[in-house]
Amino acid sequence: MANPLTSSLPYLVAPGPARSVAVLTEDVLGAIAERVGGAGPCSKADLVREMGLPRSTVTAHVDWLLNRGVLTHVAGEHQLKRGRPAESVALNGGAGWILAVEMGALKTTVAVVDLAGAILARRKVSLPVSQDPKTCLAKLAVLLEELAVEAAEVSGHAVPRANWVASIALPARIDLQTRRPLRPTIMPTWDGYPVGEAIESALGCPALLENDCSVRALGEVGYLGPDSLPLISIQIGTGVGAGIIDSSGLIIRGANGAAGDVGHIPYSKGGDALCSCGARGCIEAVASVSAMIAKIERAGITCADDTLRGSDRLLSLVEQGGPDVTQVIRESAEAIGEVVASLCNVLNPRRVVITSALATVSHELLAGVRSVVYARARPLATKDLVIDYSQLGDSMGIAGAYLLGRRFLLSSSNIKRLRVAA
Repeated sequence: MANPLTSSLPYLVAPGPARSVAVLTEDVLGAIAERVGGAGPCSKADLVREMGLPRSTVTAHVDWLLNRGVLTHVAGEHQLKRGRPAESVALNGGAGWILAVEMGALKTTVAVVDLAGAILARRKVSLPVSQDPKTCLAKLAVLLEELAVEAAEVSGHAVPRANWVASIALPARIDLQTRRPLRPTIMPTWDGYPVGEAIESALGCPALLENDCSVRALGEVGYLGPDSLPLISIQIGTGVGAGIIDSSGLIIRGANGAAGDVGHIPYSKGGDALCSCGARGCIEAVASVSAMIAKIERAGITCADDTLRGSDRLLSLVEQGGPDVTQVIRESAEAIGEVVASLCNVLNPRRVVITSALATVSHELLAGVRSVVYARARPLATKDLVIDYSQLGDSMGIAGAYLLGRRFLLSSSNIKRLRVAA
């Protein structure tokens, strides 16, 4: 499937149970707006049929959303079997902005995405989380302000801050109540830091925090749809982690937010390789980007540009090719495959998504993971299993952050606050 992301995100269906539409008007408004956001332009008749609501209820609530500017009429009317064409409605991008952020160990991707999924401004910058959190978040806030100005120029209008939400993916487990990182191994100075409060104070808008692997998994499910559930996303970067979306479309976080920390599972062939967590023989110590770089360079292969770090450095080394490089990738694939096989036996996912910089240059990693999983997982657990690279590529995290932000803006507690000035 070709990468669909150019200037706009594809229509993304927010995973999770169907919104309740039987109690409060706000619930109906939010459910209708979310359905339109996931399905794309549709008519009132489509909504009546798909949501099982009375025509009068749909008409009243769609008209309210149109009057507030949350929905808008669009070209391309639906032709009914009889009578006049039915008007189509879609989310109005100008009703809200999601400031989507995916922070990595070395680089951060930021984007301003309107409510309808159009990417108005986007940038990838060097912003190492090894900096102290106060400094790093101050730089992030300045960057987001710059992108908001750029987004206003691109779209022709600014959106009031009351209709913004910052949606941030961090390479750490998150306490959702306090919106603080929990004992992150690759960014230890961030432990317990009030990230959510800091961003809200700097930008003057709500801030959402979530683990980066979970956000990536959410973005992939939003694109692939509910037939991909349950889904596990394995991210191979500076660390190794997993995002897990259950059959209902909900993120599995565990009792304390530690679910998916698969990089610190001991590997059967891990030996005495020292991990960032202080233990030896972890998956991360033998299969992460930094581990692969170290093995390749020990084989005598050097990087032409010594300033490169992380995934960029690994790609430069891998592009030189050779049996030593292939062997290192295969060894990492075997380690990842071992943990994925165990996850498949326990969770029985329908799809496993591998996210790695190597996706653009090599199929050795994917082939190796598949081989190990199908050999070691139980037959019933792999009967309908699909293991593949992400279909969204580098935009996986931004798509997930957008979905989190859209869900927030269209929630029953926020939907009536959205209004587009006439």
